[in-house]
Amino acid sequence: MKLLKLCWLPVLLMAMFLGGCSSEKVPSNEDEERKAKRFEELKGLPLDTVLTRAYKFYEQFQATGDTLLRDSMNDYRNHFFARWELTSDSLCGTVAPDDSLAADLLSIYKAVLEFEVKREYLYFRDRGKRDSLEKANPIDIADFIKKWKEDPDFWRKLFDGADSIKDAKTRPIPFDEALKHLKEDSSSSYNRAYFVQTLQVRYVDIEGIDMKELEKFRMYWIEQEEWKKTNSACMEKAPTGQRILVLNKEYNTLLNVFMKANVHESLQERYTIKPNKYPFWFPFIDVFPHHGDDYYHFNSFPIMDNAVFNKAHDMVKLDVMERFNFSSHYYLSKRSGKWEVVKRRDGWVL
Repeated sequence: MKLLKLCWLPVLLMAMFLGGCSSEKVPSNEDEERKAKRFEELKGLPLDTVLTRAYKFYEQFQATGDTLLRDSMNDYRNHFFARWELTSDSLCGTVAPDDSLAADLLSIYKAVLEFEVKREYLYFRDRGKRDSLEKANPIDIADFIKKWKEDPDFWRKLFDGADSIKDAKTRPIPFDEALKHLKEDSSSSYNRAYFVQTLQVRYVDIEGIDMKELEKFRMYWIEQEEWKKTNSACMEKAPTGQRILVLNKEYNTLLNVFMKANVHESLQERYTIKPNKYPFWFPFIDVFPHHGDDYYHFNSFPIMDNAVFNKAHDMVKLDVMERFNFSSHYYLSKRSGKWEVVKRRDGWVL
C-alpha cells in the first residue's frame, strides 16, 4: 500500500500543477467581444468628441480620485488610439513595397534611432565623470576667443573633435544594453506604448559629391523649389519595441486644436522640461511644446527632416531633430546593403 501511495504521488503533484495553471486567467473571447462591441458603439463619434470626453473624465478623476471616472477616461482614450492605429495602418499601406527610396529611408531612420538610444545612454552613464572634469578644468573664455581670432576655423575643429570622441564611445555600446538601462527610468520616452513616426521627408540628390563634401554641405544652399518630398516606409515596430502610429496632417491639426483648447499654462510653465509633462497622454505618447509658437510636437524623437543624397544613393547627410529644442546632422553610408552611421555632429540649439 505504501508503494502504491508513492506511485500516485507524482500523479497527484502533476494534477495539482495543472489545476494551478488552469486557475490562471486565460484571455477569453468575451473580453475581445466586449471591446469590439464598444468600438462599434463609439466609432460613429468624431475624433475630437472622443478626445474631449476623455479629457473631461480625466479632469474629473484628477479632482476626485474616483476610479469610475478613470475607467471612463480610459474607455474614450483607448478608443481614440485604436482608431489612430487603424488610420496609421492604412497610411502605411499606401507606401509601395517596391519603393526602394522608401525602404532606404526606413533603414536610415532605424540606424539613426538606434544610434540615438546609445548616445543618450552614454550621456547619462558618463554624466558624473563629465561634470567632475568640467569643474576641474573650467573653460577659459579669453583663451578661446584669442584662439578663434588666430584661426577662424577654431570652433568647428574644436566641436568636430569633441563629437568624434563621443561617436567613438557611442558606436561600440550594445543597443540592447543601452535601451535596457534607459527603460529603467519610468519617465523615459522609450516606455511609451507608441512611437509616432512622420512619413514625409524632404530630400534632394547631388551629383558628384563624396562624404568629405557632404560634411561641408549646407542645407540652405538648396533652393526651396529643388527640394522633393517623399514618404518613408513604415516601421512594423520601432527598434525600441514600441508600436507605430503615423502622424499625418489630419491628426497633427486635430491634436493641436485639442491641446490649445484644453491646456492653459504660462510661458514659463510651457518651456519647463519635466517628466510626463502632459500626464493625460501618459503612457501612450510624449507631447512637447514647439518653440516660438503655440503648437505642439506629437512626433516621437528623433525626427528625420531633410536628406541630401549623393546620386548613387549610398551616402546621405540628414537633418535630425533629436529633441524639441535641439537638432543634429547625421552622416550615413550604405555598406553591403546596410545603412550605417558614419558620424554625428551637433546642430542648432534653442
